[in-house]
Amino acid sequence: MYNYLSGTLVEKSPSGIILDVGGVGYELHVPVSTFGRLPALGSTVKLLTRFVVREDAHILYGFISAEEKRLFELLISISGIGPKTALTALSGVETSALRRAIVRGDVEVLKSVPGIGRKTAERIVIELREKLAAEGLESGAELPQAAGPAAGPAEDAVEALIALGYKRPGAKQAVEKAIKTRSSEKLSVEELVRFSLQHV
Repeated sequence: MYNYLSGTLVEKSPSGIILDVGGVGYELHVPVSTFGRLPALGSTVKLLTRFVVREDAHILYGFISAEEKRLFELLISISGIGPKTALTALSGVETSALRRAIVRGDVEVLKSVPGIGRKTAERIVIELREKLAAEGLESGAELPQAAGPAAGPAEDAVEALIALGYKRPGAKQAVEKAIKTRSSEKLSVEELVRFSLQHV
């Protein structure tokens, strides 16, 4: 129904964003990989979208690259995987690494995503391996964006984990552990969430 939206970024948090498109505010849920690359508030941004209709809600999802959107759509096409788990997968594993894991049948990488057990991971490999192998492992082109400053990556990472369904105390503790174990590195929100998911 919606292929993309282009408008002014008026609100952003790891749990979602609001785009003002011609005076209408659209709420979009985004993976952390997209959130980490959004420009500053007030900037114009163009996001690819996927509209998901559920019994209890109609939800728009936004993606900064065609590859993210493609992987999201492939994941939710699998029985037992909903949009929330698909967003968690895109937030917890880099898109190129996620593609490689599926094509190579690396069930352990897929199992590292909260909400995906061995059986589901094996089903992902069985159903998507050939499709992704046929497409190749090249990354999808990103939509050009202006760089925006990351204010408070630790708090943004905590909010991202809460948006993925974790309680604040556990999310905060996981982020603190990730920061402690990677103290020598300057981590982006996306990287911090990825490492934090290993501690929840």
